[in-house]
Amino acid sequence: MISSRYSVWAAIMVTLALGLTIVGQAGLLDPFQGIFLKVTTPVDSALNGIFRPVADFLANAGNVNSLEDENRRLRLENEDLQNRVTQLKQDADRVKELEQALKINQGATSGIRVAANVVNRDSSAFTDVISIDRGANDGIKAGMVVLSSQGSLVGTVTKTFGTSAFIRLITDSKSKVAAQVVDSKADGIIQGEANRVLSFGLAQGDVKVGDTIVTSGIGGNYPAGLPIGKVSEVGGAPQDLFRKVKVEPIVRLSTARTVLVLTSFTPQRINIEAQP
Repeated sequence: MISSRYSVWAAIMVTLALGLTIVGQAGLLDPFQGIFLKVTTPVDSALNGIFRPVADFLANAGNVNSLEDENRRLRLENEDLQNRVTQLKQDADRVKELEQALKINQGATSGIRVAANVVNRDSSAFTDVISIDRGANDGIKAGMVVLSSQGSLVGTVTKTFGTSAFIRLITDSKSKVAAQVVDSKADGIIQGEANRVLSFGLAQGDVKVGDTIVTSGIGGNYPAGLPIGKVSEVGGAPQDLFRKVKVEPIVRLSTARTVLVLTSFTPQRINIEAQP
């Protein structure tokens, strides 16, 4: 009984499908198709307007992730390039500094200089000391004069070991150097003060901002004529017994990486220590 019902139902569906096919091919359903399209088109447009942004967002989500990955990659590449440029600049500056030191060593007629690298710094309000990678094995002794790669006065060797040494910079509060104004020949003492400032103490003398200060050679602890700095500030009147004079070092001591120890000059302090 049930089997016969299914057979009848199947026969009806097949007959209906064949009928619709024949009618469709004959063009009898065209008017109904137009009516159907008119009815469904607004609905389709509305649904398309609602779901299109969602579809576009989902489609673009992958693109956004790709752009973020690309931007991240470009940022990393940019950082790497900047680091390489910085390293190349530092290497170029280092080569230039070493070339200048070598040129001074080869062309100097006033003495032998041992080039050394700065390996450590100890700077505080009253202390300004560096250590270098050359020492007693290279003929360096405590008391020797130390210059920059350009030949300006940097400081004095205070202690030596086999392969290293300590240098007190001229900006250290314990440093004192007999000095002279190039133009007026006024003598005085260059002394380090707090916060790595240089002062020039002189008892009367003509000095003005911009004047160059060099070692005077008085006392025998430094050769005469070594550049020290330029006058940056002058306080008081010319007739004052003591004038307040500030000096800016010629060499930037905080960034110097190569120094020259003047091993052929024997300071008076070393001569005194050498006496029995």
